[in-house]
Formats: sequence, C-alpha cells, structure tokens
Amino acid sequence: MGQTYIHAVNIALSIAIVCALAAIYRYDRNGKPALWWMLSFIAVLFMGVGAVVLPYLVSEETTRFVLFVFNILAICCLNIGIAWHTGTAVPWRLMETILATAFVVTFLTGLFFPQHMISATVVALSLASAQCVGLYILLRMPSEDRDGVFALFLAVGIVNYMSAPVLELMVIEGIGGLHNAAAIIIDINNSVVMIGLAFFLLFSLSHRLLFDLKGQSETDSLSGLLNRHGFHSAVEKYTDQSESAVTASLIICDLDRFKAINDEYGHHVGDRVIAAFGRLLRAGVREGDLCGRVGGEEFCIYLHNSDIRAARLFAEWLREAFSSISYSELDEDIRFTASFGVAQMSHCEKMESAFRRADKALYVAKRDGRNCVRSCNGVGEPAEQPVIRFEAGPVQNHKV
Repeated sequence: MGQTYIHAVNIALSIAIVCALAAIYRYDRNGKPALWWMLSFIAVLFMGVGAVVLPYLVSEETTRFVLFVFNILAICCLNIGIAWHTGTAVPWRLMETILATAFVVTFLTGLFFPQHMISATVVALSLASAQCVGLYILLRMPSEDRDGVFALFLAVGIVNYMSAPVLELMVIEGIGGLHNAAAIIIDINNSVVMIGLAFFLLFSLSHRLLFDLKGQSETDSLSGLLNRHGFHSAVEKYTDQSESAVTASLIICDLDRFKAINDEYGHHVGDRVIAAFGRLLRAGVREGDLCGRVGGEEFCIYLHNSDIRAARLFAEWLREAFSSISYSELDEDIRFTASFGVAQMSHCEKMESAFRRADKALYVAKRDGRNCVRSCNGVGEPAEQPVIRFEAGPVQNHKV
C-alpha cells in the first residue's frame, strides 16, 4: 500500500513537472533544455506508471528491466538538457557507450542472476555512471561559471543510486523483517531526489526566461538596440557602478526628414532605414558603450571613457557611414542623412542634464542645415566647433 501511494504521488508530480516544462518550451521554442528535461520527466512518468501496472502484466524480472530502461533514458535526457543549458557540447559518444553497455549487461545479469545482489549492483552502477556524465558536463565548465547547486544535486543522485544495492539486499533477503521498509525507503529516496532536482530545473529555466523577458521588454525589435526605458536604466546602472573620475560623453542622433521618407517611399523603407542605422551603431560602438532608440527616429549613444573630441569623431564617422548606405528598394543614388548633438558628461552629472545639453546641440545641428555634428559645452551653450578631421579612411558605399 505504501509503495503504491508513493508511485501515485510520483506520477502526479511528474505530470505537473512535464506540464510546467512544456509551457516553458512552448513559449521559447529555442529552449532546448526545457525540451530535453521535459522528455526526461516523461520517462520518469512512464517509470511510475510502469511500476504500478507492469507487475500485473509481465514477470518481475521484465518489470525491473523495463523500469531500468526508463530510468536510464530519463538520466540521459537530463544530461543532454544540462549540456544545452550550460552551452557545452553534448558527449554523445560517451552516453551511447554507457547506454549500450548498460542495456546488454543489465539484461544478461537480470536473465542469469534474477533476485540476486549482482543484478542490483549492475543496475546501480549503470544508473550512477549515466548520472556521472551530467556531473562531468558541469565540471567541464570554467569554475566561475559552474553551478555548484546543480552539481550537488547530481552528486546526491549518484550517491542515492550507489546506496540502492544495500537497500536492495534487504528487499531480496528480507533482513530483519525489513523487506517492505527497504523497498519503501528506495522509492522515497528516488522521489526526494526527483522532486528536488525538478524544482531546481524549473527555477533555473524560469530565472533564465524572466531574464530574457526583461531583455525583450527593454529592447527595440526594429533596430535591435535598447528602447528608451532600457537605455536610461542601463546608463544609470553603469554610471552608478563607474568611478566618478571616468570621462563619458552622450550623443543624440536624429534621422533627417524621416517623416518625408515614410511619406515618399513608404513605411517599409522607413523601417529599413531605422534597421540599417541600428546595425551601424551596433557595429561601431565599443564594448561598454550603450546605444538605444529613444524615439521614432531618434537615437542616443553613451560613450564611456570618451571626451567630447572623441565623441565628435565617432559621431562624424557615423554621419559619413550612414550617408553612404544605399537601399535595394531605391535608386542607387538615393541616400539619407542624420544630425548629431554631442555633450560631455560632467563628473557626477545626471544623465537627464547631459541629455538636455546634447539635445540643444542637436537643435543647433538641425538649424545649421542638418547632416552635421554639433556639440554643447558644460553650461548648456553651443560650443565653438573646432575642425574635426576624420582620418579613419574613406567609407565604402554599401547597399542594404
């Protein structure tokens, strides 16, 4: 009765876990870990159903072998999911070797040594070896990226499998009248390890999913850059963590006469122009720089460790590069331009203040005929525009 109750609980939990993993996979079809871990718990589900149903249909030896097959397949699916989750290569050959060896040896020992300690030991060693593959996958990762809690769960699983033969001996021999107690202990151990591992897997996937959702909520899908909220949050976080002595600059870009582009060529061309400018920004910024689309045709760039002269040089490069792009839907000679306002951020200055100064410089650029770069001094007045020589070499025309 006790074992039947435990099997029923395992079946119910397996169904719940499979449904949760299926929901995560349905939302994120690129979530290979969710898929493989779902398959793992489907095997666990079949194992629970088999433990209840098979004793009424086939011999005890056949039941034990079928349950072993589901168990080791569940472990292999778990290991594949671990490899996808950690971004490491799946050790297919190693797992195939362990599976083939385990199937043959377990079948033969179950055939010739049924209800014997040898058979129980072979099963335990096979399952523990399969679980060791998952631990091996984790240990291949750099120590700073390795998930210690995950490794601990796998180690506990290995110990649980290795302790099974001792408890199995109690079942086989009925030592001290502990036959039923030992069988229940085995099932409880397996259930506790399964439940703990399942909750950890669901937590890991949910955490990653929430992180991805946050990234999507702060990303502009058209340009591939941060949106206004994401950009402001990222800059504030970056400036809070940076040393106050680090020089930084802000650039505001505005695509010239963008409404006319949409009206004359269609919104699909306008979208192509925004996407092209976004690709140009992503290709041009350095690691640590931040860029976002903060309005319909307005972009903002935070350049860390850059004074106003370096920021103006970068803005000039952007201006030249953008004006050289042609578009497959349009005539070869049609080009579009952008205007730029630059401001160097003072120490401990809030981004809103620097943004207003860069916006004033952008207004001056628009007033001066567009397709140019203007900068603003620290008190909010347009600065004198020194001659900037762009010496990075000619920008080659390219079509998008």
